[in-house]
Amino acid sequence: NLTRPQLADLAVALGREPRFWAEHLRHDPNTRYFNQLYRDLNVDIWLICWLQAQDTGYHDHDLSSGAVYIVEGALCEDYFHRDAGGWIQVETRKRPAGQVFDFDGSSIHGLRHAGGPPASSIHVYSPALWRMGYYEPGEGGLRRMSITYADEMAASGPPLPESQPGRGEAARPLEPV
Repeated sequence: NLTRPQLADLAVALGREPRFWAEHLRHDPNTRYFNQLYRDLNVDIWLICWLQAQDTGYHDHDLSSGAVYIVEGALCEDYFHRDAGGWIQVETRKRPAGQVFDFDGSSIHGLRHAGGPPASSIHVYSPALWRMGYYEPGEGGLRRMSITYADEMAASGPPLPESQPGRGEAARPLEPV
């Protein structure tokens, strides 16, 4: 498995090499577009494209650490942390193009388009994502719902032919960076 600094380095290296992802850019006004660029047991790499009002909702990455590199546009990351008094607070950080950030699997956050021009981001996870937690408000706080990789891919629809990138497209090998 890759460390968080290694994930950040890989996300930056891939994000700065459009030959790996540019042909897959697609900004859909109806839904956040995502494309799995690569997957093996140790690493999972995604391109996600964002327009106004598109977001992930609050989620964690279960056992996987991750890093996100903002290729273009800007995202806002809403995340939880404990203040000096032990209270859980929600804080927001704007993530502009060229910035990378990383997190461990227990981090709960949400990403959303920050407004303005379209945004695109490279997401790298290790080990590969097998399950994620999604959070919804419930009595007394947030309620976690677990979703598997297979469920996530099934919800995005069947893979499209390689010549036509689409949501949930099967991963393809990448050349070494």
